[in-house]
Parts: sequence; structure tokens; C-alpha cells
Amino acid sequence: MKEISKAEEMVLLAIWRLAGGAYGVSIRRQIRKNTGKDYTYGTLYGLLRQMDHKGYIKKIKGKPLPKKGGRSKTYFKLTPGGIRALKDAIALHKRMWKDINEFSLDEL
Repeated sequence: MKEISKAEEMVLLAIWRLAGGAYGVSIRRQIRKNTGKDYTYGTLYGLLRQMDHKGYIKKIKGKPLPKKGGRSKTYFKLTPGGIRALKDAIALHKRMWKDINEFSLDEL
């Protein structure tokens, strides 16, 4: 099992939540909505590039925007490797948090 970083986990979960509508702006909004973290586009696209290289996601070119000279959006989709990475992250969290609940932490 290859462990993913917390940032990779957040991006992969955002892509999963957005289903077919995951592109740079929507991924950034989803992460901000769920975590309050506001990644710069440079940080986000750096993570996306790394995860594409690792085989966790794949890029899909959308259709050009209807306006003249409109650029096409690049959408992102989880690969089987990305889904496996998220499942491994869940399993790791469950193992780490086994027998610990919020009331256990009050005893510290």
C-alpha cells in the first residue's frame, strides 16, 4: 500500500465528489467548501500533475467554449489506481483510529 498525502487525498475526494465536472476551478471550490483550505492554482495544478504521473487520475479534454477563441477545459477523472489509493487511505484511517473516539481524547 502506497500512502498518499493529505493534500492528495483532498484533491482525489474533490474529484470523486464532482464526478464528471471536475476541472481546476471546481476542484478548488470543492476543497475550499469542505475544508476551508484555499489552494493557489499553482499548488493545485502541481498536485494534479503529480497524481496524473502516479496514475491516480487522468485528464480529459472538454469541448471548446462557445465564444470565439474559447479554450477547452481539462477535466479530471479518477483511475482505478486513484480509487485504490482512496480505499487504502480509508483503511489506514480506520486502523489508526481503532479504539479511539472523541471522548478518549478528553482524557489526555
